[in-house]
Amino acid sequence: MTYQICFPGALVLLALSAASEASEQPLNSEEIQHAEIEPLELDPIEVTGERSFEEEVTLRFLRQAIDGKRSERSEDIDNWVCWFEKATGTRFTYLNCARNGDLWALRPSDVPGTGLIGSNREARAGYGTILRSTRPANRIKVRKALKNLPGSNEFDREFLARAAMGERPPRDIPSGQELDQFTAAWQTVNNLTERGADDDTMEAAINEIGLTLERFNRIAALTKIYQSIENEVAVRLKQRSP
Repeated sequence: MTYQICFPGALVLLALSAASEASEQPLNSEEIQHAEIEPLELDPIEVTGERSFEEEVTLRFLRQAIDGKRSERSEDIDNWVCWFEKATGTRFTYLNCARNGDLWALRPSDVPGTGLIGSNREARAGYGTILRSTRPANRIKVRKALKNLPGSNEFDREFLARAAMGERPPRDIPSGQELDQFTAAWQTVNNLTERGADDDTMEAAINEIGLTLERFNRIAALTKIYQSIENEVAVRLKQRSP
C-alpha cells in the first residue's frame, strides 16, 4: 500500500510496509545515471518546532526507511530504503530514497529471488525511479531530527498505517520521560482509588510526579488510540511490578 503527499514542487511516495536497510550507496554512479529522478523536498527536516501533518509523515517515513533493513526477497519489492550520497564532483551530500524494486531495476546484475535478469526495466514496469533531495542534506541535522521524534519504531509504523487509511491521527505523542511519569502516576492513582482518596488528592499526586491532570488524562486517551503506546505503558508497568 502506498500513500502520496504533495509538497510544493515535489511528490513524496510513502510505502507503508516494513522499510529497508539504509546502505550508504546501494547503487553505483553509473546505475544512478540511468535512473529517473524525482524531487524529494527536505524542508521538513529542518523543522524543530511545531510540525504540519505532512512533515510528521515525512519524518516518520524517513526514520523507518533509514534505519530499517534491506531485503532481496521478491515480496519486499515495494519496501523503501533511503541513503546519503555525495554528488559526483562536489562536496555536497544529498538524500536519496527508493524502493527495493527501484534498486533492482537499476542493477545490471541478476536479482536474487525475482526471476528477473539484468536491468530489464520493461520487465519491472513502474520501477527505476529514485527520489533525491532538492537541496543538500546535512547528515547530522537529519539524524538529529529523526532521533528527536517522540515514539518508537512500532509507533512510526502504526502512525503511517493510519495515515495511509486516510486518517489524521493525533500527534501530541508522549516522550519516553512522560511515559515513565504516566506509568508511575497510573499506579499511584490506582492505589489511591483503592484507599478511597478524593480527586484533589489524586491530582496532587499526579502533579508531584511531574504531570498535569490534563496531560495525564490525554496520555490515557492516547493509549486507547495507539496500540503501540499502550504496549509501551504495559512494558513499564511490568518493569515496575515487584
